[in-house]
Amino acid sequence: MKIRHLFDETDVQEPRVHEDAASSSADNRVIVAAHQLAVYFTEDGELPSRYRRMKASSARIRKAKEDTESDKRFKAKVASWRQLIETMLSKLDRNQAWRFITLRPQITAPIRKVTDNNDFCDFVDYMILRRDQERCSPDELGGLAQLSVALQREVEKRIPT
Repeated sequence: MKIRHLFDETDVQEPRVHEDAASSSADNRVIVAAHQLAVYFTEDGELPSRYRRMKASSARIRKAKEDTESDKRFKAKVASWRQLIETMLSKLDRNQAWRFITLRPQITAPIRKVTDNNDFCDFVDYMILRRDQERCSPDELGGLAQLSVALQREVEKRIPT
């Protein structure tokens, strides 16, 4: 699955809403992003059958049992990603946090190396802060490390060869 297709249904920037607007929209966006990240960062064989990437378009989708072991593990991963996203949104600028979550770093000037990108450097600084000073959970640190590698790959794609 390509990263571009992973987040096509979500906007890059947090929509501007009135203060009195329902928070369910923001909650839904967090839930959707948590599911997308869990699917993206989970091996196909470890996914519940309904989330597996089909190799052939003719493959039948079977009805899955809700309480299988793989389903329970996947729900735990989604919960872990949701906690990571909510923490990130509470500690960072929302627009920047959503760029990190959706793996769409902002490229403002031509770059020659990954460390020329401000978003990548800011993300690494955030990850170090969470790891060293705030002592985040192992699950959160693992998720941040996965995001870091994916964000680095996205920046590398935009470096002229």
